[in-house]
Amino acid sequence: MFEVGMTVCVESYIGAEGGTQGVKLEQQAVLAENGCVSLTDSSFETDWL
Repeated sequence: MFEVGMTVCVESYIGAEGGTQGVKLEQQAVLAENGCVSLTDSSFETDWL
């Protein structure tokens, strides 16, 4: 069960289905009363994907 004040990490694997290469992207957030607050202060570089 998730509760206010908890920190969560969401990982996504981005790569071609059945492919041999990809990248894991991770986003950390704290659960607040009014939603999630990101703990990551930089955006993903989509040019690298």
